[in-house]
Amino acid sequence: MYEIATRPLPGRRVCHVLNVAICNGGRHGDVGETRFRARGTKTVGGILRQGNLLSAAFGAAFIGIVSAVFAISFAAIIYTGPLAPFFDRGIALTLMGSVVLAVTGAFVLSYRGSIMQPQDVPAILLSGAVATLVGQQGLGGETLFATTAMLIAAASLATGVVGLLAGQLRLANLARYIPYPVLAGFLAATGLLLLLGGIGVATGLAPEPHNLALFFEPGVPIKWVPVCIAGAAMVAATRVFASTLTLPVALIAVTCVFFAIIAALGLSQEEARANGLLLGPFAEGGFLTTVNPDIVGDADWGAVLSQLPVILTIVAVSMLGTTLNASGLELELGRDLDINAELRGAGFGNALSALLGGLPGYHLLGETMLAARLGLVGPLAGISSAIGCLIVLVFGGGILSAMPTGLFATVIAFLGIDLLYTWLWSERRNLSGWDYAIVVLIPLIAVSVSFLSAIAVGLVVALCFFVIAYARLDVIRSATSIVVRRSYVERPDAELERLAEIGNRAQVIELSGYLFFASANVLRQKVADMIGPDVGWLVVDFNHVSGIDISTWHMLQRIAADCAQQEVQLLLSGTDVLETGKGGQLNAPHYKTLDLALEHIEDALLADAEKGSDTQPNPFEEVLALAPAAQFERYVTAVTVQAGEVVMARGSEGQDVYVLQSGQLQVELPNEAGTSAVVAQIRPGSVVGEMAYYTGSGRSANIVASTPATLLRLDMAQMGSLEQELPAVAAAFHKLIARHTAMRLQRTTNFLRNLGM
Repeated sequence: MYEIATRPLPGRRVCHVLNVAICNGGRHGDVGETRFRARGTKTVGGILRQGNLLSAAFGAAFIGIVSAVFAISFAAIIYTGPLAPFFDRGIALTLMGSVVLAVTGAFVLSYRGSIMQPQDVPAILLSGAVATLVGQQGLGGETLFATTAMLIAAASLATGVVGLLAGQLRLANLARYIPYPVLAGFLAATGLLLLLGGIGVATGLAPEPHNLALFFEPGVPIKWVPVCIAGAAMVAATRVFASTLTLPVALIAVTCVFFAIIAALGLSQEEARANGLLLGPFAEGGFLTTVNPDIVGDADWGAVLSQLPVILTIVAVSMLGTTLNASGLELELGRDLDINAELRGAGFGNALSALLGGLPGYHLLGETMLAARLGLVGPLAGISSAIGCLIVLVFGGGILSAMPTGLFATVIAFLGIDLLYTWLWSERRNLSGWDYAIVVLIPLIAVSVSFLSAIAVGLVVALCFFVIAYARLDVIRSATSIVVRRSYVERPDAELERLAEIGNRAQVIELSGYLFFASANVLRQKVADMIGPDVGWLVVDFNHVSGIDISTWHMLQRIAADCAQQEVQLLLSGTDVLETGKGGQLNAPHYKTLDLALEHIEDALLADAEKGSDTQPNPFEEVLALAPAAQFERYVTAVTVQAGEVVMARGSEGQDVYVLQSGQLQVELPNEAGTSAVVAQIRPGSVVGEMAYYTGSGRSANIVASTPATLLRLDMAQMGSLEQELPAVAAAFHKLIARHTAMRLQRTTNFLRNLGM
């Protein structure tokens, strides 16, 4: 899955080729379904309508052949050297497992068009385990074969069980946290590995960095350059001609060209095969008869258990590969898949495959992509793959021997070039420079080191970029003072004027997001800029903070020390997030909400300002004093309410406006819990109910007495009479209401401007 690992197959030319690298990238990205459907394919219940039957028939045959060749190549990776005499039995077990995986994928996965087949990395790891069994355990002959078969079965069973459990526990959701540039790089690396795999198929050489010089030796470029040109031409054709027949016609044309080349060279089938131009040779008879159930008893189970680390590694790689492949698939399809269902489906398929000695496997996305391009959607893709493997299993590989190697090389190169064009060229316009650098870096590491290393490096680099970018974000939601940022307490104009004059003595910082080591120092610097000789209070609000790390906790302790040194009283609000801190207690008062902290500071500021001065008259009382009290009796009524009594009910109609003379009221609104939440408090001298009168709407909230209170009720239904009888009083009243409302609006506007809104 994650690395190119090619090797010649002793005594055989199973395309030499279809040694791991061919399939490598192809299983990691699927650009088929989205583009395929965009070209006009219609489905009913996943089955193709008439008009696409030709494309589907060609696709089914081709996918079946490719699946069988891939399965045989994986078997060849393991059953070589001391196991070469048992190659036919290895093919049988591998093909049986391939049939099970393909059929399971067709009916169990959330995306039924996926093809599940054995994978290369498990095959490579198992090949290394076989070398250990031979070198350290001294196994050989039938015992070595039986032990190897049971080791493969154990690895598949473990992969299946873990996949089922992980999917049931929804652990695949972790794949959702993989950054987009990493997924894009993952698909680009897939394309590069596919392209190199196609070149390896054409030349019979392992496409690895230390072999690069070999590809330019005399006679070698003629083998792979036409393949690359043909693959690029197919990419261009499928993008220019939006038809489902474009790809099948192109493949038929490529097949004819390679047969024409063989004919032009005057080579017989045997000579062409000897020169690597045809696949094979494969056995003419069926492989099914070579299977013997006695291998269970012949195996050395102690040797199998000794390879537990290899089994665990295969399980880990398979889980990662399944989630990455499913994520890449949904990215290319442009729709969400149930990743956990994909993981459970792969687990179920591996568990069944283990019963037949099949190799561990999951989504073979290269074939999935090709199947969609060829018009196979829904279960038809997996069924075609299963039928191809089943035919070879039952009737032998003779039919594969007549297929040109260049055809497979071109198809693989086409898939790789298509992915490279999409993710390294087309997608570059949608990515920032740093994100695109990650996309380019991952394929380079995948080729030079390994696929696992490439994904790991990509994640680390993406994380570093994220930390740098997040550290540049302003965690300070707003930085203002009591002049602008007020509590929910409604106060008379006289108090509001005092707060406007002296409110800069109290600074307010509202934070947001997650605070970590990179942003903590920014916060301290901001605090240092805000506190000074004229500042007496500082409120730091954490209501919009999702969490803090230990570095931020210690930085808050330093901020508290800075405030103490400047003789500034530090107050903290919304402090639930601080309860997770492990650095000790912060020496500062804590308030549950910002409004409670602001109310405390406002009261303290007003108390300091009123020391030694007479209380200023209530502006509403000045309005009422413009006329003799006797003339006001039919307009103004004194009302006394007790604590808990409702003065105004939410939604009620009313024409009355109240002036609170003594006591305290509170504004309540219903919340999601079905109870009432206090959203404001009203102090003496404040006006209540004016919005309903001036807007002509119902009351917007419940007004409840929080203490015994006395109010003046103005009957606004008689405002017309008041305007005629006492025009100066009515005008002064309207002017005060307008001024009161304008002050509210100005504070709100300043606060929103401070938030950048």
